[in-house]
Amino acid sequence: MTAAATERDALAGTVARVAADVPGVAFLRPGLVDLFRPAARTGPPRDAGRAPAGVRVSRASGAGPWEVDVQIVVRRDQRALSVARAVRDAVTAALSGAAPGAQVTVTVTNAV
Repeated sequence: MTAAATERDALAGTVARVAADVPGVAFLRPGLVDLFRPAARTGPPRDAGRAPAGVRVSRASGAGPWEVDVQIVVRRDQRALSVARAVRDAVTAALSGAAPGAQVTVTVTNAV
């Protein structure tokens, strides 16, 4: 794995942890692989080299800012816009040291 891929995976893991901990977030939007994964599976929830579900981290160029896309499902009793803003602010703050200037986009995909 290249240094850029390792850095990307580390950022994605940080983003997933921070976003999931924001009040009002039910969970990160699961990916297709996560939907078909057996419920009885043991071990870590993600495979090596695969970004956490609901998080996409990319960079247009090697020196450009990181682009972070977070897809969340909010709790029905919460205001979706407020939760999305809180996630964006929390992720931006968490990445300020490792990825200054990261462009964070948060999408609410559902409410439960």
